[in-house]
Amino acid sequence: MNLGRNIKQARLARRLAMLDLAERASVSEKTIQRLERGDAGVGIGNLARVLAALGEPDALAQILRIEEDAVGLSRALDAIPRRGISYVKRGRERAASSRAETERDDDEGVGF
Repeated sequence: MNLGRNIKQARLARRLAMLDLAERASVSEKTIQRLERGDAGVGIGNLARVLAALGEPDALAQILRIEEDAVGLSRALDAIPRRGISYVKRGRERAASSRAETERDDDEGVGF
């Protein structure tokens, strides 16, 4: 909805009629109406064409900036394991288990 409002404000600030913007973006007037209403069914290609026709071709890249995506960043941080067995600890466990096997082998009478 906010994106639709922003598109409408940008169009009005440029004193463009819906039909003029539609022609510049090579989309239908109905697509402009749907975008301005915030219809989620409008394709991203159409959105990109309209933004370019408004003189804002980089606006889509700004919307999708990963480094500024608070929700995406917080979910990525949540996905990091909190606690786990470190590789050093695993290595120690393996060494201890191999020593135990060696000691059992020594009980069989082989003295090498």
